[in-house]
Amino acid sequence: MRVSEHCAPPRPHLPPLLLAGLALWGGVALVFPLLRHGGAVACVAAGIGGVAAMGALAVFCFRRRAMPVRAVLALGLAASLAASAAAGVSLVGGGVLAGREAVWTCTLTTDARASSFGAWAEARAESSLGAVPVRLNLPAEGTSLMQGERLTVRGALAPPPEEAADYYWNAGLAGSLSLGELSDEAERADAAPLLGLRRRAVELLGAHGGAEAPLLQALVCGWRGPLDETGAYEQFKRVGLAHLVAVSGAHLSIVTLFVTAGLRLIGLGRRPQVVVIGLFLMGYVGFTGMPVSAVRAALMAATGLLSLVVDRRSSALSALGLCLVLFGGVDASGLLAPSFVLSAGSTLGIVLLAPLFQGRALRGGCSRRLRGAVAGPLALTGASAAATQPYAAALFSQVPLLAPLANIAAAPLFALACVVGFAAAAFSCIVPCAAPAAVGAAALATVPLSGAVQLLASWPGTCLAVDAAAAPMVCLSVLLVGALWAWWPAQARQWAAAAGVAAVVVLAVVLVRPAPGDEIVMLDVGQGDAFLVRSQGAAVLVDTGNRDALLKEACARQEVRTLDRVAITHPDDDHCGSLSALADVAAVGGVLVADDLLSCSCSSCIDLLGDARQAGYPDGVQGLRVGDAVRCGRFTLTVVWPASFADEGGNADSLTFLCAYDGDGDGDVEWTALLCGDAEAEQLDAMEGLLPAAGVDVLKVGHHGSRKSLDGHLVDRLDPEIALVSVGKGNRYGHPAPEVCALLEEGGARVLRTDQAGDVTVAFSMEKLEVRTQRDAAAA
Repeated sequence: MRVSEHCAPPRPHLPPLLLAGLALWGGVALVFPLLRHGGAVACVAAGIGGVAAMGALAVFCFRRRAMPVRAVLALGLAASLAASAAAGVSLVGGGVLAGREAVWTCTLTTDARASSFGAWAEARAESSLGAVPVRLNLPAEGTSLMQGERLTVRGALAPPPEEAADYYWNAGLAGSLSLGELSDEAERADAAPLLGLRRRAVELLGAHGGAEAPLLQALVCGWRGPLDETGAYEQFKRVGLAHLVAVSGAHLSIVTLFVTAGLRLIGLGRRPQVVVIGLFLMGYVGFTGMPVSAVRAALMAATGLLSLVVDRRSSALSALGLCLVLFGGVDASGLLAPSFVLSAGSTLGIVLLAPLFQGRALRGGCSRRLRGAVAGPLALTGASAAATQPYAAALFSQVPLLAPLANIAAAPLFALACVVGFAAAAFSCIVPCAAPAAVGAAALATVPLSGAVQLLASWPGTCLAVDAAAAPMVCLSVLLVGALWAWWPAQARQWAAAAGVAAVVVLAVVLVRPAPGDEIVMLDVGQGDAFLVRSQGAAVLVDTGNRDALLKEACARQEVRTLDRVAITHPDDDHCGSLSALADVAAVGGVLVADDLLSCSCSSCIDLLGDARQAGYPDGVQGLRVGDAVRCGRFTLTVVWPASFADEGGNADSLTFLCAYDGDGDGDVEWTALLCGDAEAEQLDAMEGLLPAAGVDVLKVGHHGSRKSLDGHLVDRLDPEIALVSVGKGNRYGHPAPEVCALLEEGGARVLRTDQAGDVTVAFSMEKLEVRTQRDAAAA
């Protein structure tokens, strides 16, 4: 029997508590970032204004004996002023402690995460001076530290660096502390009540889970470090399943409802469903060590579950509004945390829009069981994506095109892996001797999920690179959810058709663009290198940097979707660390390296070759020797270094290209550029005989402009018109060296740096070189 139009669910009523919570959330998002620039005075003024406004509104509503919608929204906004002011005053007060030496007791509030310079975690630091939230910089071995561990750190609280001041403020961090090494200097202890249980579960899963251990540890315990190391987390992100293995528990609400759909499929009653899901949520919070983010996500999931249990979405929406009010009142900066935005947005989308999506998911005749198994997960995915996908796209710098298919396929597989994994972890902790068998069974139950993700992630072109700020993408989500609610459910078919047409138009605009001209683009990838050479539809990328999100954003800005080759100058992480991530957003033909790298036995060269071969590019990995040439449209990239390895693939062995531009194809070179990776003055002197006698027009300054990258003789010899320096803002190396920049400028070169200009494009033509920068484009 066909589902008739009148069967569409009614538009949900928005309860006052939800409106107040949303107004509080939106107000904090607008006000709190601005308070950083006003300091203590602005915070105090905002607090007084917020409290006064709340009092006036309370008196107004008491006299009217009613609370109209406008008053509810105004009350939420007034509360956002007060909450933002309280959080701001706390941060300003914490900033007063900067620079003062003390012995700090730091309790980690997040798991430690790897970084380019070691590891880091957020922590609550206490001393005789006071207590402040901080970023704790750790040595590389600190990645083993878990949320809830307590360290003793002796040192001074450093204020937020200027280039990261907004990040620190919005994250609610007063500054940073640094720990040199994990030794007697750091007296470790457990502060979280369930940390021992979590550590034991992680150990047992790691010891007996085999190849599936990292995924089990992430699913059951929220311990994602090993999953990051294997590269599997990137695969989950690539197919839109990052929420399944997020340390913070983001999107736990949609995961919980997937499990509920599975329980319904097997015919489990409503009360048993509540018991199973309740145990699932308690198990998740327990095995993750009870971090605030996991507790928060579990409450959001419980809110979504409430709508299923009582069949009253208004109750669930009121509960969500209460969560927003309570969390915002306790910690305003927490409302801006990505994990909170994703969890709350996902819950709002599910409770508000899932019935509409489910009613439209299958219009033809089908069994109720099939509708619950297929339409349910599809509706949950669509409802959650409508509320969170734009923000997630800005957060991860990509849109996973396979997300709907992946979520539907992963729903039952994830439920199986989680249920068996939780049971195995709990049983193993109680009966350790049974751990091998129990965890082994859990590993087998995880194989289908792991295999499905690997299969989907192996498909080329699974993501669309995105370069967008978070704020406008959040606004897009608000408009999308608001439009769906406002026009519910009238003209649903017309809206679906209009949405389809709009999607086609957007894809056409994005995918069908005029081909770029002949140019070399220095991509802004932070403290790393990535240079794009493209002409006549061909493209070669020289190095990738090591910050995946920045590389994907740059690919989106430059509309890079195919690369004939990726050349890696040498295996330092800041030149090749994002090679694996590149395949998410671009089709790559093959990888080019120095020929000696293919036979080098050092670990960095072996790791690079392993990553390149594992990617399975059609043309594989090719070695280049001095004199070999690579054509890229009107450019010819000729290898001029190294003749042979002398530094085990280090800076001195950087693959160096002399890039010649022949604009009319007559064999005469109009312009030249030298791309030298991390090669410095000593190597440039050695390759002098292979360089044009007249010098070069464009110089990629070696080793990010280090002190040894150039000297006066080389500047005179090369005589570049344009000097490009790829460097991260505020980097700890002091790159580029001021004396090197001064030498280049005195020699007549125009020095362009990514930390100041963003992407830098040098456009080549027969008559001239034209420079465009990302900053100039933004200003225009």
